[in-house]
Amino acid sequence: MRASVLHRYAGRLLMHPQVRAFIEMLKANTPADAPKIWQLTPEQARKDSELFWAPFNKGGPKPAEVRELPVPGRRGAIPARLYVPDGADAPSPGLLYLHGGGFVLGSPSTHDRLTRELAHRIRARVLSLDYALAPEHPYPQGLDDCVDAARWTFAHAKELGMDPSRLLIGGDSAGANLSAATQLRLRDEGSPPLFRAEILFYGRFAYGETDSLRAWGDRELILSLRMMQWFAKAYAGGAPLQPGPYLAPLQADLRALAPAILVVGTLDPLFSDSELFAAALQKAGVPAELLVYEDGIHAFLQIPILEITRDALAKTAEFCRRRLE
Repeated sequence: MRASVLHRYAGRLLMHPQVRAFIEMLKANTPADAPKIWQLTPEQARKDSELFWAPFNKGGPKPAEVRELPVPGRRGAIPARLYVPDGADAPSPGLLYLHGGGFVLGSPSTHDRLTRELAHRIRARVLSLDYALAPEHPYPQGLDDCVDAARWTFAHAKELGMDPSRLLIGGDSAGANLSAATQLRLRDEGSPPLFRAEILFYGRFAYGETDSLRAWGDRELILSLRMMQWFAKAYAGGAPLQPGPYLAPLQADLRALAPAILVVGTLDPLFSDSELFAAALQKAGVPAELLVYEDGIHAFLQIPILEITRDALAKTAEFCRRRLE
């Protein structure tokens, strides 16, 4: 985060009334003796995550079809969920969506409303991937699933009702990291470009601490430094991981990646990641648009009551439509 930007926001917290009300609601509904996520087993944390996000997944667009399907992968079938928006063309654009959750939590169900919104607004079929989670499946197994799913989606796009020449990839948080890493892996393994554009919502792209992580990491605004450390340990599977381009895409040669839209809020510990990655993409000659939302917290796109969420979704859809023309 540039010093001027960090100074601007460091002295003000949750000024947006909707965000302030949301955080106060969370505090009021969280028992004082509730265990922290890093004090739970991964199974317990996943159950809590599903319960936490369930109310936010109510309402929203009603797809014409939603069905579960298996995606062949190197370790066996990868569960996935296909969303077909009402009134979609046949074929329509397609989006491979990779959910967030620190590589440990999350599923198509925790991100159901978000993926339905994207399908409806972009007018695209969305394949939401239930990739393998750590620590049971440490790095690179989750990434392997995403790479396999990307290849399969392109090869079977017509069967899915998608136009193989109008495919998108995207994700939030850990899923944004996986979206970038998947493209890097595909390119480095000799694949031609498969995607016309990428959607990167508040992703983790750097390695180590950043200015925004130092500024907001100790504030439990959905994401904190302590949570990230727990996620990282699980993703490593107990073994030390050396940083590299597939773990920290900011370190990679980013040439030939798809044009990107990056969305992040100023109260997100990953704010700097999006700023730095957008600049790195642009330096590599990749078109990149950065949307910054004042007082936005991590995962705000899963909170449909926020005005900033609706605005970000509308602008993301407009970006995709332009890139798909």
